[in-house]
Amino acid sequence: PSAIDRPLGRLAGLVTTDPEHAIGVSKELIESTAKLVLTELGEPFDPKADISTLTRAAQKALALHPDALAPSAKGAESTKRVLGGLTSIAIGVAELRNLHGTGHGKVTAQSGLKPRHAQLAVDAATTYCRTLLATLADPEAPWRNRP
Repeated sequence: PSAIDRPLGRLAGLVTTDPEHAIGVSKELIESTAKLVLTELGEPFDPKADISTLTRAAQKALALHPDALAPSAKGAESTKRVLGGLTSIAIGVAELRNLHGTGHGKVTAQSGLKPRHAQLAVDAATTYCRTLLATLADPEAPWRNRP
């Protein structure tokens, strides 16, 4: 987890100085977090899998996927919406990176990208990563009680 916490802390400086890089690193951290969770839990995964596949697998392994909730659980529908939002964060940041971030060779310079766009990606990635890491570390998390 420290390999993820340190870069998350450094992202703040990139928001204003290099928004494209901040968006690219945000996506990379989400992907790294998903891979770390799967590795820590001994879950097999294809290291070349797309971010949607990796994040879905990591969230399912931690019982953080909307499908993991029992329909009869108190607040199930609200919790499912929030967990669905967590899934959307991962996909959305990856899509922002594909459009505006680093990592794909661009033919033209980015236009219209502002620090506020990078801040959105950084904040979203931080929420995603910290939620998964906190759940992974929680000794009372529901994923620990699965058969």
